[in-house]
Amino acid sequence: MPVRVTKNLRVCGDCHNACKIISYIVGRQLIMRDNKRFHHMKDGVCSCNDYW
Repeated sequence: MPVRVTKNLRVCGDCHNACKIISYIVGRQLIMRDNKRFHHMKDGVCSCNDYW
């Protein structure tokens, strides 16, 4: 079951990288929604290909 996070602001680069690392370490998918798009982080890789 993925972990879902919703933000009303854009994701900063540091938070984006931290979430990718967390998804790799804990082995779970993180789904993050900001005001522009969804980010699906799994195994340390984001669906946006680090373009946000």
